[in-house]
Amino acid sequence: MDEETLNKIMKAGRIAAQVREEGAKKLSVVGTSFLTTMDYCEKRILELGGEIAWAQLAVNDVAAHYCPDDDDTSVSKEGDLIKVDIGVHIDGYIADNAMTIISGTSNEWKDLITTSQKALNAAIKLVRPGVQLWELGEAQYSEAEAKGFTTIKNLCGHTLGRYRVHGGISIPTFNNKDKTELKEDMQIAIEPFITNGTGLVKDKGKATVFMMGKEKGVRSPYARKIVEFVKPRNGLPFTFRDLTRQFGKGGTALGLRELQSLGVVRPYPPLAEVAQGMVAQTEHSMIVRDKPIVYTKI
Repeated sequence: MDEETLNKIMKAGRIAAQVREEGAKKLSVVGTSFLTTMDYCEKRILELGGEIAWAQLAVNDVAAHYCPDDDDTSVSKEGDLIKVDIGVHIDGYIADNAMTIISGTSNEWKDLITTSQKALNAAIKLVRPGVQLWELGEAQYSEAEAKGFTTIKNLCGHTLGRYRVHGGISIPTFNNKDKTELKEDMQIAIEPFITNGTGLVKDKGKATVFMMGKEKGVRSPYARKIVEFVKPRNGLPFTFRDLTRQFGKGGTALGLRELQSLGVVRPYPPLAEVAQGMVAQTEHSMIVRDKPIVYTKI
């Protein structure tokens, strides 16, 4: 990895970590608007010199992929377990990080959050070239099991590529027997999802987060406009409100319907724990070295 690439990665990490902390602090106050907070996070990424990869949150039993629409009036409530997931890129080099907070003064889910943090730290301690993926999963699962919780098995960490959220290799949250080895200078994100439920998630509700799928010709002007609008994202996620603010609700709905039917756009609905268990997530991005460079730590 050359110095210029490393500098871009490190800058993305610093911005992602700062915005994660700022967003989480806002949501820890009861009555804070989800929409306003996500808009704030996106604005801050740009103000700090980064580019938006994503700004998402998830509440209670929802583990990931929730992003408010413009007409979403949801606010943080006392005792809400809120995940804040921020992605930043510099020239396509991505920093991906997340943390979980409890809104208000409740401590009901403190053990769940602490366990997710310990699970992540246990995995990070193992990161070096030659370590096998199952070892990272076992480390996370062992921390969860010790506290009477479990990890979500159908969510995982991942490698990061340039303009690629998931770079092709998944990092399990349990021992899945995967003997793939980490390599020098891999960019990886490790993200244990810890739950008091059964350890699986399923789609819940409508998708407000999307990514481009296969390239294909489209007919309607609404669809063509959406494709042109999101093309500069280079495959990174975009949200429903990104589109409605540009094309209105009607044009967005018509264009998305065609694009999804053709597979040009893939929807990513919110993912909820199947037994409605509560979910805590902690995540950092790092570069694999003998001593990993965890570039989303404050």
